[in-house]
Amino acid sequence: MLIRKSTLEDLHSIQYLYQTVARISGGIARKEHEITEVYIQNFLTKSLANGCSIVAEEKGQIVAEVHTYSLGIECFKHMLGDTTICVHPDFQGKGLGKKVFTALLDYVMQERKDILRIELHARSSNPKAIELYKKIGFKEEGRAEGRVLDPDGTIVADVPMGWLNPAFSGVTRITV
Repeated sequence: MLIRKSTLEDLHSIQYLYQTVARISGGIARKEHEITEVYIQNFLTKSLANGCSIVAEEKGQIVAEVHTYSLGIECFKHMLGDTTICVHPDFQGKGLGKKVFTALLDYVMQERKDILRIELHARSSNPKAIELYKKIGFKEEGRAEGRVLDPDGTIVADVPMGWLNPAFSGVTRITV
């Protein structure tokens, strides 16, 4: 298994991965028809420009991807958001999600000391994802009740989560 940074050449392989996972109820939030080339190109371009995208490749096939990027607003320049992870169904439950996400966090700690925070959102109906994020250092920061429409028609809470970079060196004063 090769874990590496993504490139623009990975666009179609990442699109295929996301479409495959979107076919599974409860997988990623987007439905298969929403996984367009434009969608993938948008997040991949932003991640490569001012964030990070990591893939796991097995026998030439991308089987996992995680990305995060700057929101492009000056007051949020110390953070990355819109964080998303996607793992092929055949590779779920085997620790691959943790490996690629850890690679992303390691990159931020080593190469992006200007980044204090990474944030993401998880559906309350996806406790496996929430537990994974907690294991790698994210903390739950509340609940947005009634925010997400699950594929089965149930409306569930969105759980905002955040991770703080222990290697951050961007400013001298942080108030909590």
